[in-house]
Amino acid sequence: MSDMRPTLAALLLALVAGCGGSPDEAPDASTSALYSCAKETRAIPYMAGLSRTSASGHFKAIWQDADPAPPSRGTNTWTVEIDDENGAPQDGLTITASPFMPDHNHPSTVKAVVTPMGNGVYSMTPLYLYMPGYWEVTLSFTPAGSGEAGNTDDSVVFPVCIPG
Repeated sequence: MSDMRPTLAALLLALVAGCGGSPDEAPDASTSALYSCAKETRAIPYMAGLSRTSASGHFKAIWQDADPAPPSRGTNTWTVEIDDENGAPQDGLTITASPFMPDHNHPSTVKAVVTPMGNGVYSMTPLYLYMPGYWEVTLSFTPAGSGEAGNTDDSVVFPVCIPG
């Protein structure tokens, strides 16, 4: 039994290391074989230009860029364009980006800052996806002039898988 203690301790250390850390820590290469996205059917593969329709159907979010691409464990920066249902870019939105792991029932440990870039484009960083697995990154937004007819809160979800 005493021969198993070092192995068990190393396994527990690797599992704990994969569950947190700070945004400045590099992913631990020793955990790279712990999770594969090959069989994850809920996620969509990253592709520049990928679009998702909002919950109301009145807006479309177009994933213009990810750094790194595809998204990976650790700190990510995304660039997304928000258009209305007629394809017009939407400036002046108040947006929050909320990464969440539904399988573990927890959010990211770092709040992303959303910066308007103009012409309906917004940059989001850090999107801190600190552990491998299935993540849902929800962009919640309130259009400019909220409260006017047709302007309500809305959201769009980007389901991604982080290997590791």
